[in-house]
Amino acid sequence: MNEKTGIPLRIDVKRDHGEMEIEWRGGCVDRLPLSVLRRWCPCALCSDRREQQARGRGLHMLTPEERDATADVTDVVPVGRYAIQITWGDGHDTGIYTYDSLRKLGEEQTG
Repeated sequence: MNEKTGIPLRIDVKRDHGEMEIEWRGGCVDRLPLSVLRRWCPCALCSDRREQQARGRGLHMLTPEERDATADVTDVVPVGRYAIQITWGDGHDTGIYTYDSLRKLGEEQTG
């Protein structure tokens, strides 16, 4: 059974290292690069853009939002008992990162 269950015990943004450190029950700690979190933003707009790119819709022109995107975190707030909302330095804040999706990203990062 996966020892990373439920609500994280601790979430720290390590800006100087460019990562988010998440401590789970059982002592597991995931260190997620902020650039990875931003790239996998779960909001509808970002998800749609990733899907269009995956379908190979020809040459992709960067939108002004994509060009100005940043992996700098200005705020992280809990959403109920299941997720966090990250506010990025460019103001983007519509992605809700569930704890399940954060665990999955952590597992993918560690191989």
